[in-house]
Amino acid sequence: MDRAYTKAVTSLQPSDFQPLVDLAWLEDLPAGDITSESLFSTDEQAKARLFSKSNGVICGLGVVPVLLAKTNGKLKWAGEKNDGDKIEYGTTIGFLHGELLSILKIERILLNFLQYLSGIATNANLVSSKFPQLMVLDTRKTLPGYRKLAKYAVYQGGGCNHRLNLSDMAMIKDNHVAKAGSIQSAVEKIRENHPTKKIELEIDSLEQLPSAIESKPDILLLDNFSDDDTKKAIETIQKSNKRIQIECSGGITPDKLDYLSQWKGIGVSMGYLTHTVQFLDLSLEIL
Repeated sequence: MDRAYTKAVTSLQPSDFQPLVDLAWLEDLPAGDITSESLFSTDEQAKARLFSKSNGVICGLGVVPVLLAKTNGKLKWAGEKNDGDKIEYGTTIGFLHGELLSILKIERILLNFLQYLSGIATNANLVSSKFPQLMVLDTRKTLPGYRKLAKYAVYQGGGCNHRLNLSDMAMIKDNHVAKAGSIQSAVEKIRENHPTKKIELEIDSLEQLPSAIESKPDILLLDNFSDDDTKKAIETIQKSNKRIQIECSGGITPDKLDYLSQWKGIGVSMGYLTHTVQFLDLSLEIL
């Protein structure tokens, strides 16, 4: 099963973290750390252990070298885990060595990145591992600036990536159809302007289904369909055109996936993966 509609976010570069790290640094240290700088000298060295206080999937370790660069070589990292690794309570993720002041300065920034992205990866893993027959897809419901990082975390957790942005593929929604005049017209205009791009069409009723199938989108999205209407729509689509990828959406939470899992290979887009996230409990302990 493909794990993305366009191109999966399988890796991150330092540049993907840099703007957010810069903002976080300015946010947390506008005039230094008045607590630590009052208590300790720049000569004091220390070692700190990053470890897990819950079970989950670690993600976001690419932020470490970007954040350490902010300390001008005063800290070194020795990692013991990689993104996508499953961790348990007490698992050591890595060690920081170097200036005590720098460890204390980066502690919260480091934890915020890792706990947030690991929370998303863990969320995605819990759902995708329970329903491997489905394409468990993310959405664009992400914190501004964190889009690529959040989708990477979904992928590391075993989930699938929907489009990364509005340029990746076309997605025709009700407002588009209303102003374009018809489903057929909307699909045709996009295909004419962007013949190589995938087209996804969203419908919210069975009445729209005949026109939707006739327009031959790459993906047909059933938005907020009841269970009965979902069944009717999927059966109709699969009989009419097996090339059309089927996707379901609309406030879908894990408890709703039991019913949808009877259809192997359909997509299920879940804002839940990224907007309903609990930080994975990690801790940095100075030894």
